[in-house]
Amino acid sequence: MSTRSGLSCRQSCGNVLAPLHPSSVRVTYPDLPVARRRDEILAAMRSSQVVVVVGETGSGKTTQLPKMAIELSRELGLEGRIGCTQPRRLAATSVARRVAEELKVEVGKEVGWQVRFTEVCSKETRVKFMTDGILLAETQGDRSLKQYDAIIIDEAHERSLNIDFLLGYLKKLVTKRKDLRVVISSATLDAGRFAEFFGNCPVVEVEGRTFPVEDIFLPEWEGGERLREHVLRGVEFVTDLDSQGDVLVFLPGEREIRECAEMVQGRGFPNTEAVPVFARLSLKDQEKVFRPSGKRRIFMATNVAETSLTIPGIVSVVDSGQARVSRFSPQRQVQSLQIEMISQASARQRRGRCGRVREGICVKLYDEETLEMAPEFTDPEIRRSALSGVILRMLSLGLGDVREFPFIDPPGPRAVNEGWKTLEEVGAVAKRDQSKLTETGWRLAKLPLDPRLGRMLIESERRGVFEEVLIIVSGLSAMDVRERPQGKEEKADEAQRKFLDERSDFGVYLILWKCIGEFRDDKGKMRSNQMRKWCEKNFISFRRVREWLGVYSELRRSFRKKNGEAKEVSTPADVYAEVHKSILSGVPRQVGVWDKEKRHYHGVSNRQFAVFPGSGLFKQKRALWVLGFELVETSRLWARKLAEIDPKWVEEVVPHLCRSKFHSPYWDDQQGAVYGLEDVILGGLSVVEGRRVFFGRVNPKAAFEVFVREALVEGKLRGTNPVLQNLHWLKGVIFRGERKLRRVGYLWDEVAAYDFFFERMPVEINTSKAFYDLTKDPEEMGKLMVRFGDLIWEEGIEEQLKLFPDEVEHGGRQWPVNYVSDLEAEDDGLTFEVGIDELLRFPDYLASWAVSGLLGERVELLIRSLPKDWRRECQPVAERVDGFLEEWGNWEPQQDLLEALLEYLREKTGRAIDGMDESRLPGYLRAKIRVRDERGEVLGFGEDVREIKEKLAAVLRARREAAANEEWEMTGGEVWSFGELPVEAEGGVFPALVDEGETVGMRAFLDLEEAEESHRAGVTRLFLLEHVDHGVYVRKNFPLQMAGRFMLPLLPDGTMEELVKVAAEGSLGRMPRSEEEFEVAAQHGKGEWFGCAEKIAGALEGLSDADGRVREWMDRNRQDRHLGEVVLQMEEQRAWLLRAGFAWKAGYDRMKRYQRFFHGMEERISRLDTQPLLRDEEKQDQFLPLWDEWMIQWQERPEAVRLWEIGWMLEEWRLQLFAPGVPHVGKTSAKRIENALGI
Repeated sequence: MSTRSGLSCRQSCGNVLAPLHPSSVRVTYPDLPVARRRDEILAAMRSSQVVVVVGETGSGKTTQLPKMAIELSRELGLEGRIGCTQPRRLAATSVARRVAEELKVEVGKEVGWQVRFTEVCSKETRVKFMTDGILLAETQGDRSLKQYDAIIIDEAHERSLNIDFLLGYLKKLVTKRKDLRVVISSATLDAGRFAEFFGNCPVVEVEGRTFPVEDIFLPEWEGGERLREHVLRGVEFVTDLDSQGDVLVFLPGEREIRECAEMVQGRGFPNTEAVPVFARLSLKDQEKVFRPSGKRRIFMATNVAETSLTIPGIVSVVDSGQARVSRFSPQRQVQSLQIEMISQASARQRRGRCGRVREGICVKLYDEETLEMAPEFTDPEIRRSALSGVILRMLSLGLGDVREFPFIDPPGPRAVNEGWKTLEEVGAVAKRDQSKLTETGWRLAKLPLDPRLGRMLIESERRGVFEEVLIIVSGLSAMDVRERPQGKEEKADEAQRKFLDERSDFGVYLILWKCIGEFRDDKGKMRSNQMRKWCEKNFISFRRVREWLGVYSELRRSFRKKNGEAKEVSTPADVYAEVHKSILSGVPRQVGVWDKEKRHYHGVSNRQFAVFPGSGLFKQKRALWVLGFELVETSRLWARKLAEIDPKWVEEVVPHLCRSKFHSPYWDDQQGAVYGLEDVILGGLSVVEGRRVFFGRVNPKAAFEVFVREALVEGKLRGTNPVLQNLHWLKGVIFRGERKLRRVGYLWDEVAAYDFFFERMPVEINTSKAFYDLTKDPEEMGKLMVRFGDLIWEEGIEEQLKLFPDEVEHGGRQWPVNYVSDLEAEDDGLTFEVGIDELLRFPDYLASWAVSGLLGERVELLIRSLPKDWRRECQPVAERVDGFLEEWGNWEPQQDLLEALLEYLREKTGRAIDGMDESRLPGYLRAKIRVRDERGEVLGFGEDVREIKEKLAAVLRARREAAANEEWEMTGGEVWSFGELPVEAEGGVFPALVDEGETVGMRAFLDLEEAEESHRAGVTRLFLLEHVDHGVYVRKNFPLQMAGRFMLPLLPDGTMEELVKVAAEGSLGRMPRSEEEFEVAAQHGKGEWFGCAEKIAGALEGLSDADGRVREWMDRNRQDRHLGEVVLQMEEQRAWLLRAGFAWKAGYDRMKRYQRFFHGMEERISRLDTQPLLRDEEKQDQFLPLWDEWMIQWQERPEAVRLWEIGWMLEEWRLQLFAPGVPHVGKTSAKRIENALGI
């Protein structure tokens, strides 16, 4: 390398690096295998820009190669730095300290390090150890890496994404910088791949310091064996050979380590302990690995112990042959962690972990054939990982298409496509032009974050939740601070339960952050001792908390540096929603909806996943929609770090990833337009279902078709537009015609109607406004005026329909007719529609003739319904039908069709034809009548007009009465203001006063008895209202004697007031019908009122004595098997006589002699004592049937005046039958009562 090149480098770095004097650092080498090959390695570095050094772990590559680079730089007079990369941060810092110690210099000066967000370097630093990610990041600001004279890529065999990226980058860079030296350090024998990649560069192989190792294959038993049992068998085998040396057992994962450690510990090997080793170990458990315990130790480790971690003192290895390998599936967008058989290279690495202190043993828990069939090397990470970050970095660095970048093992096209897809999702590249970054893409490229996490931060700034999302993103970028030490899992879970958020695992970060923030003092500094105690108590890793804080601070600085200060946005109303929308922007395809039937979440691209058991949502009621930060496949597909979301957020946050499916267009009459439904879909999931949209915007052609079909043809568009009115009228004519001809669905041609409008209208018409605007043009309107013939299937229909009129004319009136064609309907056929007020005018015979279109068929079937002999006389039937129609068809009917037809047949045949059976006509030929009121409610329906009129007689009567009361009805009277009331008025109605309680009214009745009863009550009430004070006096001094007063409590409530009222009625005498008559009667009644009360009181006295003796007799004979029936009859009679309101219903004339009925019961009892019971029973046989019939009618109509009067007739007749010695009033007999009851 020329001095000029060195000066160029020094000048370019002059502002950064201080001069390095050759004598300032003395390079010495310990006795390590790589030091023994120093001369060979230096010679290779002099002769080639790129050198590959292969050596097993422990050969000294990591610490000694930087020293050789220092020597070469001195030799060439170069003053730049030597960059050394390490896959892990811990290795970078520890190796830097080790090399500084060997060079006897201070860390941070001549030897420095930088990991993620921490840098310990200065201008004097010549050897810089860093993670491979740091070197990649430096390429953004220093494309040619001019500050470095040499770059050493250590642990290249791990083939991480960063390593493969660096190797490709360096391959291109060495062609531009001839002064740059690159050393590739690998622990595997896959050196040929590296050498070939760098143009067959030199390869130096360094042997390790090892003792002989014996290989033993110990496959599982033929019958099958669980892993932990198999491992225990391997450990027992090693122990039998060497019970003192430490053992390293390689297992696929943490769960297997815990299971096997528990089983080995339970085996009880003497002076032995099982020690787990995996990445998530707590700090205390990690320290145990390197701290001697005085016991033999059996380390249970993952493949982290293959190359990354060197455990001292290992004598034996037990290799399960399994490893949990992370693989990204581009097809499913899932990162799986499946257990796989290790590669041959990994088997050699595991074997190399023993035999370093003395002879070793490597027990392989598989057979030799399985090893030979295993892949030679483990797939590089670039073949197993998502590539979005790699592609983004390449675009930002201008390195071209990822498919053309010189990777040792180029990624597959599916993985590349998935990487592009992810960048599209987060908005880093445009779908149409992937070669250029968007503004968001450039912002993402400047952030030291996975593009998905960076997208979350950018989105959060816009949504006003930057601080919250920064906390979460920082937590996602670091290791989980929560620990679950072995043996203390339940305690840890219990202590950490308070940090859980039932809706969101991301909320855990915010809760923890708030707790941690309480340990800051007033100046914002952490009180470390207090926080350390809190962390220990809650099983929180103090070290990881500090790392989380560091990531947070560095991300904040980085975001501020690259993007400026986060814009201040007002705090949103729903912080939860905005935080999770921000997270959603980074992982939009990680959503899922709960499937109740299959009991799992259904994700995009038909993925099914379950809630990871470590999630705070695991034991909660399943949220309908969730967002998962990552999907990981082990035994099944798990979603880790979940949160409940609203699916509508998806469309809001990533509309560019959603597609809309428009369907189900329909005519919306309210909007006057064609609307439809929209489903918003993300990867097969409907995040919005059934949203209404204007269909004319999304699919004008389909909207036009719906407009024609539904709005026009189906008649959903209504209005006064002539085109619509014409179409609707014609449709009505055709539909009625179908029912008339009983050919429903056979006349209306919907297709013809659709084609008519479809062919004559522009396709842009899909709203009522557009249609109305179109038809404003007279020419356009004319084109759309459809005709009857355009809408039907066949010709000649119009003539047939004339025989089925919509109205039948008879007697100068038009009677509407309705047609139904439905065999299941009660009104199938023809029905006359008659208003209740027109019913009495409807001829009883008119329905039998129906209409002309049905008459011929009716006549024929009636003739055929004749008995056989008569039917023979009417042959041929067709001629008889034609003859009848010709003779009778053109005349307005005046009699029933059946009568007219029989008359015609008798005349033509000369025989007394009879026996037609109208019931044999099918239902549609038997015309019906339907009666409605003014509200359209059906009051009567049937085929027999006379029967309907009889059934509606009461309704007709009520309507007649209501009509009359339009003239007569008055309310609210307190004095006589009604004029003179005739007993009967015009129209056959009977006016009368009405008792309204506090006032008196007037109305007309159709029944004289009801009118008289109402008038009696009304006049009496008016008298009471005018003489209130006198009424109070009568009530207070009512002349009841002792017996009457004892009787009163046994009577219904209100009886006393009724007695006063009845006495008032009696005092008035004949009921007045004019104001003058009333004044005279009232004046007279006031003086007679008390006298009438005395007469009623006297009757009550007599009633009381008799009733007492009757009740005493009934009590004695109630259980008598002969007289018990009589007791029941008397109880029923007594209950009716003393029912509520009995006094007023009886009236004054009956009440003053009311005791007669009770004296009658006494006489009947007396006769039972002196005459045979048989005689009483004979009288019962006469009386009880009429009493029972009356009781049935009375209970149905208890207020009917006529039935009350019949009741009094029965009581008088009862006296005649059972007590002839007691005077009775009026002439009564069984025949009179039967006639009154209508029997």
